[in-house]
Amino acid sequence: MPEDTKPTKKQLKSLNFRKSKETKEQAKKRPIDDTPKPTDAEEPVPKKRKTRRGKGGKGKNSKKGNRFLIFVGSIPKNTTESELQAHFKSCSPDQIRLRPDKGIAFLEFDAEKDHSTIQRRMDVALLQNKTLFKGNRINVELTVGGGGNSQNRLEKLKVKNEKMETERRDRLKNMIAAGKAKTAANVATNSASTAAPAAVHPDRAKLLQ
Repeated sequence: MPEDTKPTKKQLKSLNFRKSKETKEQAKKRPIDDTPKPTDAEEPVPKKRKTRRGKGGKGKNSKKGNRFLIFVGSIPKNTTESELQAHFKSCSPDQIRLRPDKGIAFLEFDAEKDHSTIQRRMDVALLQNKTLFKGNRINVELTVGGGGNSQNRLEKLKVKNEKMETERRDRLKNMIAAGKAKTAANVATNSASTAAPAAVHPDRAKLLQ
């Protein structure tokens, strides 16, 4: 069996040159795309939502309490918070927000602190309406949170004031009626106590002497 003839160095060199040339031509024919394609393992990173921070923002962890405001108007511009606190000491507001440049103030009552007495304290504060404060006759009335003079806010304020005034009058009537009933009961008790000695048996009266 004849042996296979091995190619000479010249033939090998020619063969390698031909293969290299074919490889270069195939590379030229292929479109060049250097853009890396995302793999299944690579997922787009979701954008973080911006959180509103600062005063009144959603990012602020603040619990909104059940607060009630009473407006105080026509106060002198040189009024101090301590002077207002002294004038309204009978109703003990939880906080006083003073606006001396506008001659107004707001009395704040927090139901979260003392729910049992908040209504009575607000009634006492509203009774200060048209009272004299440093020579001025002040206005004291119920108000609602927020600023502006929109029709919706004014209507809401009107309804709230009317309801508050009606409830306040009913409570005052009940207080007056309860006071009269208590006075009458005391008078009856005193009358019975005064007349009691006359009904004591003479023998018992001697023992009491």
